[in-house]
Amino acid sequence: MKKNHAAAVGLGDLPGEILNQILVRLPVISILRCAAVCKDWNSLIRNSAFVYHHRSSNPNNQQPSLLLRRCGEAPSTGGEIEESFTLYSDPDRLSSSSSTAISSPFTPRSHDPTSLRVFGSLHGLICLCDNYRTYGYIIYVWNPSLRRFIDLPSPTLTFRNMGNRIRPETTVSRMRRGYLKRVNNLFAVLGFGYDCRRNDYKVVRIVYPPQPTTCPRRAEVYALKERRWREVLHAEELLRSCDVPRLWTQCFVDGTIYWPAMVGCKSNYILAFDVNDEGFSRIELPKELPGAGESRLVSISETKVKGLLTVLYHTATSCEVLLMKGGGAVEDSWVRFCSVSIVDPTRDKVIGLCRDEKVLLQKDKAGDLTGLMGLGEEAELCLYDCKTQEIERLGLPGTGFRGRGASYAADYTESLVLLEPEFGAVSYRESKTGPVIRSVNFDLEDEHARWSLKRMTLCKWDSTSV
Repeated sequence: MKKNHAAAVGLGDLPGEILNQILVRLPVISILRCAAVCKDWNSLIRNSAFVYHHRSSNPNNQQPSLLLRRCGEAPSTGGEIEESFTLYSDPDRLSSSSSTAISSPFTPRSHDPTSLRVFGSLHGLICLCDNYRTYGYIIYVWNPSLRRFIDLPSPTLTFRNMGNRIRPETTVSRMRRGYLKRVNNLFAVLGFGYDCRRNDYKVVRIVYPPQPTTCPRRAEVYALKERRWREVLHAEELLRSCDVPRLWTQCFVDGTIYWPAMVGCKSNYILAFDVNDEGFSRIELPKELPGAGESRLVSISETKVKGLLTVLYHTATSCEVLLMKGGGAVEDSWVRFCSVSIVDPTRDKVIGLCRDEKVLLQKDKAGDLTGLMGLGEEAELCLYDCKTQEIERLGLPGTGFRGRGASYAADYTESLVLLEPEFGAVSYRESKTGPVIRSVNFDLEDEHARWSLKRMTLCKWDSTSV
């Protein structure tokens, strides 16, 4: 009897194209394990082309999850503010069975979680800013799936070159701790987007000086792969007449970052920034909106409906959810998606949009909706069905007065972005005492690396694991 001596074929014997097609369909956790198999696989997985292919064609990214960040008083900590990041795989239910807790490696310098603001989420990356109420100097880009982050260097547009003044009684020690007493503080607005032409991610920073008559408004952009800040050219003229509110929100859609804006006393505008061409433009909201031309509360939702820009327009009795099609160049580009009935426009807050025409709201346990003013401490989250106008209580604590402005909801899909060496990201591991930096995937002689490690006071350095 003849024996079959056919050689066994393993994954390593497969052609490169077939192996690539297999790996791009795996979740991130499985790909990271594959990267430890051999050097060839590690080199393939860390390649920019593979990371892009995985992000664009992975079937797990077809239905994004909901990323929810909350800050509120925790009974276990004696009433101190506690921060939590939660990922919900089923945004329509927001049940504990579909939730995954995410541990943040960042500790604000003021030790107040509400001073650490999340202002953007894209392709598995979360962009945060520490001490955002002042200047937007400390910015992080974080991939929780990889446990990697980038600590951006300080911007070039600061209070020193934007016409700010420091009071004489301010001491050097207080300046170093960040407690600066300045006259007419400057104000910064941030945005986060993706440059599809260069396959790079950019952070945009718009600076409003304290004395606009003597110092024009300026903007700068930081490209992660370039690792440097560059000033945006020819931006002063449009920014001169366009004000972004201090409780600003932003969203990235189809190559453009959007912010709510005011021109004079009117809040019927959207400020847009083209990430590819690095240019600003202005879009007007529909004129037939209730109270059009008045000072209204306008915000932009990070949770997009049908992949379109979603604008929340607050009136005296409702919150109108608008969708923008075709870039908003003509009036019929705007479509009214739904209307959310509210009790008090100064207290109600729409946190995010879910699928099936459901809206994520904040509601206190006494029955009153709370939000931007956050007058109630006993707040919880609920789902509002726009079709039936029914409210479903989720049993999740909301954000009260002390944590106002810290709530954040956005679509989230995991990715391998920041795994490429050209980004120069820092990785960390979890321990009982908190996150610990475990490795740096770039040359320590790199100027950006030295800067990140020098300013890294948020984590402990584990020199044994480098």
